[in-house]
Amino acid sequence: MGLNTVASNLINKTFSNTLVSGLTLSQTGTWVKRTAGTYTPLTGAIATQSETDVSIKVIEQEYTTSEILASGASINNYDRKILVEPVTGVDIEDAVGDSITIGSRNHRILSVNRSTLGTDELMWVCQCR
Repeated sequence: MGLNTVASNLINKTFSNTLVSGLTLSQTGTWVKRTAGTYTPLTGAIATQSETDVSIKVIEQEYTTSEILASGASINNYDRKILVEPVTGVDIEDAVGDSITIGSRNHRILSVNRSTLGTDELMWVCQCR
């Protein structure tokens, strides 16, 4: 069994809450994908943007003080680091403007970084506000 397989299995067990019996780290959330509205020059109108909801598994964290200080003010005290298990149907290349809903809290996505090991995508790390 290769390192990528072991790492992928550990991440999958973490997101499915089966890594350690009785330990719940992840929860269900919703990725709200927004597509930009289109502008019609003839009428001057902007078409309403559309939204698509995708169910995801997330682990919500606070940023550490050292992460906030090292960010050069790009991370605020109230920002959240949300780890997301990769899912099909979500294009993270254009994720700015999308949001993640966890329970009744809505978090606007500021950035998404892929966490990979070789060619395997392990998780998405989202900075949310």
